[in-house]
Amino acid sequence: MGITLGFTHEEETPALRAVNALFLCGLIFSLMSAFLAFLTARWLQRLTPEERAFLEAAFERHHRNDIELTENATTRDPERGLSVPSFTTPTPAPHLLLRLLHVYFAVSLYVPMSLLVLGVACMLSGLLVYAWAEHALVVALTLTGACAAVLPFPLGVFLIRKRRATRMAIIDLLSRRKGDW
Repeated sequence: MGITLGFTHEEETPALRAVNALFLCGLIFSLMSAFLAFLTARWLQRLTPEERAFLEAAFERHHRNDIELTENATTRDPERGLSVPSFTTPTPAPHLLLRLLHVYFAVSLYVPMSLLVLGVACMLSGLLVYAWAEHALVVALTLTGACAAVLPFPLGVFLIRKRRATRMAIIDLLSRRKGDW
């Protein structure tokens, strides 16, 4: 960034070096997040109908277990809504290395959001360091205020979680808008 701003290598401050590091890290995390999100979507598209049914059944099984834990349910209600296709749990891999390889593959499929969060955090941190180190106070305060104003929205999406009443209230509010924003 120092070269972009017209600074020579000797004139570059530690703050500008930190900005460079944060921006480049943010760029790598964001690019890898986009790439892995595409690969994850493609992998899910290529599942066979049997694998899709198994995936949906596994999601439903874990969802029902979560409901039982959060509601302290003592009995299972098979008529609770969606019918769950029958499935068998895959046999555990016999070797530790193969199990570790499966964990690695699974993490590769669900890590894009984490990488995106890291990338955005690095880039926002770089912007803030740059604004506070190189600009007037009014610019730094304005940028900090803008970041503080928009950060609660993505955070809110992560905080929705699995509480049924909250999710139903959100669905009701969204349905009132009928897709019009």
